[in-house]
Amino acid sequence: MTLRIVVLLITLTASVSGCTSTAPIYVEPSAPILIQQETTVLILESLRASERQRLRVFLKKASRGRRDALHLLISGSFRLSAEAVHQARQMGIDAYNIHLLDQQDAGAVRIEAIVYHARPPVCPSHSGPLLNDKSFEQPLGCSTQRNLAVMVNDPRDLLDNNAVKPSDGERAARPVATYRTFAAGKGG
Repeated sequence: MTLRIVVLLITLTASVSGCTSTAPIYVEPSAPILIQQETTVLILESLRASERQRLRVFLKKASRGRRDALHLLISGSFRLSAEAVHQARQMGIDAYNIHLLDQQDAGAVRIEAIVYHARPPVCPSHSGPLLNDKSFEQPLGCSTQRNLAVMVNDPRDLLDNNAVKPSDGERAARPVATYRTFAAGKGG
C-alpha cells in the first residue's frame, strides 16, 4: 500500500514538473478604462404642464434609459427647484443623485443632468493559434475590465468610491477573534 502511494507521488511529480516552464512570460499591459462625463443643461422659467412635460422628456433623454446613473445639479428658485426634484423623484431618480445648489427666492431653475460613461478597452481577438510557452501576448484581464466597465452603475466608482469609508482593521478582526476564543472554550 505504501509502495503504491510512493509510486503515485513520483509519477505525479514527474508529470507536473514536465508541464512547468521557467521561460519568462511577456504580458502586455491592458488599456485602462476611460471615464467620460456627458452634461446637458435645461433652464425652465416655470413648471406649467408644458414645462413639466419638457422636463420629463429632458430627463428621459439625458438618462438614456439609465435613470439610476443620472446625476442632477439643480439651482435657482426654491419653488421651481422643489417641483423639479418632485418630478425627478416621480420618474425614479434616486434622492442621493439629486443635488440642490445656489437656491434663490425667485427666478428660473437650471437643471444640469450629468451621466458618466465608462469606455472599456478594446480586447484583441482570441481566434488565433493556440498559445504556447514562447508566445503569450494576450493581455490578461482585458475581458474582465471590459465586463466591469459595462456593468458598473456609476463609473466614478472605478476611480474612487467615497461611499465606502476606510475602516479600522483591528475592529474588523474582533468578531473573528471572539469566534476563535468561543470555539476554543467549547473544545477544552
